Amino acid sequence: MRRILCLLLIVFLLTVVLGGYLTVTYIVQQGDTLYDIARKFNVSPSTILDWNGINPLRLSPGQRLLIPQPEGLIYTVRKGDTLYSIAKSFFTTVSDIKTANDLRSDSITVGQKLFIPISCIGKAFNVEKGYIWPTYGVISSPFGWRRHPITKQMSFHSGIDIAAPEGTPVFASAPGTVIFAGEKSGYGLLVEVKGSKEIFRYAHLSKITVYVGQRVDRGTLIGRVGSTGVSTGPHLHFEIEVLAKGEVVNPLAYLPSSTKVYVLRESAEEGMGGQ
Repeated sequence: MRRILCLLLIVFLLTVVLGGYLTVTYIVQQGDTLYDIARKFNVSPSTILDWNGINPLRLSPGQRLLIPQPEGLIYTVRKGDTLYSIAKSFFTTVSDIKTANDLRSDSITVGQKLFIPISCIGKAFNVEKGYIWPTYGVISSPFGWRRHPITKQMSFHSGIDIAAPEGTPVFASAPGTVIFAGEKSGYGLLVEVKGSKEIFRYAHLSKITVYVGQRVDRGTLIGRVGSTGVSTGPHLHFEIEVLAKGEVVNPLAYLPSSTKVYVLRESAEEGMGGQ
């Protein structure tokens, strides 16, 4: 029994964090994989990657990983943020964020870290067309021919750009398998997800939270908004390629209306919220 207790202390340490949640400091063991560790703590591999700047395919024995219990994400408050704007970014509610962080008022400060439980995220995803908006923001550049913002030359824009603050979460618009997760010229940090009929591309990320071969569901966190690659500011480039045609298509033909990005259905009284 003493040996088992000692082993448990070596493997992970529980640390109490303000806000009513715990972080587990897990010490990687020989033979561990990210998938195995995620299953052990009943969290998504994406959550572990969001909390830890690691290479998911090169875990080393002795490496320490932070794992939140219950599962959730951290958001660092930026200038101009409000609880309402943060709630929209996570497609959740202000009341959920206040409860999770024991906030008595709507007052927040720049640099403050807020815990967003996974159980609350996605309450306001608009799923009426089967695909969800990958991030909450404003379309800053449409699909099709345009004057390139950097080269000033006419060029074809293969997706839509959704402007949002750096660090805003990016979610999988539809289920599939990750076929690329890394840096690619022009795109910066890029994630490609192959679905049943399409390939979805999420570009210019500041952080990637998935790995090649990972199966993602609609709403899985795949990264955070950034400005990597050829970019003039923080935004998500979202692109859809139809496999049967081998051609990119306008994502707006697949997504719910841009006036209904955030749709809350907690009760009949709250109804539908617009963008």
